[in-house]
Amino acid sequence: MDRPGFVAALVIPFSLVQFPLWESLKALWSWRQDHVVDSWQSAVCGAFAGGFAAAVTTPLDVAKTRITLAKAGSSTADGNVLSVLHGVWRSQGLAGLFAGVFPRMAAISLGGFIFLGAYDRTHSLLLEVGRKSP
Repeated sequence: MDRPGFVAALVIPFSLVQFPLWESLKALWSWRQDHVVDSWQSAVCGAFAGGFAAAVTTPLDVAKTRITLAKAGSSTADGNVLSVLHGVWRSQGLAGLFAGVFPRMAAISLGGFIFLGAYDRTHSLLLEVGRKSP
């Protein structure tokens, strides 16, 4: 099994939650204050979006970790995410599916704050430069 490709494929659900939520939060905040959000506000939206996305995709992260660390030839190493999730549910229940959720949310919220805030600030600066250029 191509594990790097497998791991990258599990990032897609996270991104499908984080980025639309980030944009929606920015739009809502902009609407409430009647002007476009500042970069620090975009960063706050990024932190919330990242934390939420981290929380709801934690079971997939648990499955990815178990598959990645499985011994070659084991049934877990085959990469069947649903089978792994079912096994975790049977043996550890909801707590097993959400193992590590709070540290994951904290780390990803911080990353969302820094990355998406910096992205928004850079985007704003480049737009300013573009407007000033002939």
